[in-house]
Amino acid sequence: MVEAPLIDTRAARLMAWFALVFALATDAAYLLLKGGQTDTAIYVFTVAFVACYLVALAALLGASLMRRWSAGIRLSLRAGAAAGLLVLGVLAISSIGLPLLIAGAIATGATVRTLRGPFVTPSSLSAVAAAVLAVVVLVVGFEVSERAIVCPAHGSTSGGGTGLVTGPYFYDCINGQLTFHSGSCSSSSIDSNGNVTHPGC
Repeated sequence: MVEAPLIDTRAARLMAWFALVFALATDAAYLLLKGGQTDTAIYVFTVAFVACYLVALAALLGASLMRRWSAGIRLSLRAGAAAGLLVLGVLAISSIGLPLLIAGAIATGATVRTLRGPFVTPSSLSAVAAAVLAVVVLVVGFEVSERAIVCPAHGSTSGGGTGLVTGPYFYDCINGQLTFHSGSCSSSSIDSNGNVTHPGC
């Protein structure tokens, strides 16, 4: 296995800085956007996960700018951040996805400029592993946080979603009590006893 030269060029560092700023700015915009929506309290754990995930990706980019690390470590840090930004950008394309895709593309450029040469190397394999790990953390975080519904103490509501791995689900909230159901549901109603029924399921 031939090791390709790793060079932390000025262009790579500038691109990492730009990606970092894009990620943090998008994170701030996301929190402002969610702060004005009525369902934020119900999905507070998902909102918190996405916000923290973006901060973590920005931290990876920031760490990759530190001179104390070898170029191989900086390559892995940038690859992990790039993968996380790109995948999250695709998943959130209807809201904050576009700036995340831009940040991910810039971070990918920084990664490519750090690794010179077409060879498969230990450093490039570590970068691929870091990218896969970043995506795994994202998928697991969504699967867990999307099901951590915070029901209102009073009243009733229902909703649903589709897990990236586990498939569709829907839920009912009645006076703080959460009930999950597998599959998808298009309609619900409340009977005379205050129970949610799903005639369309």
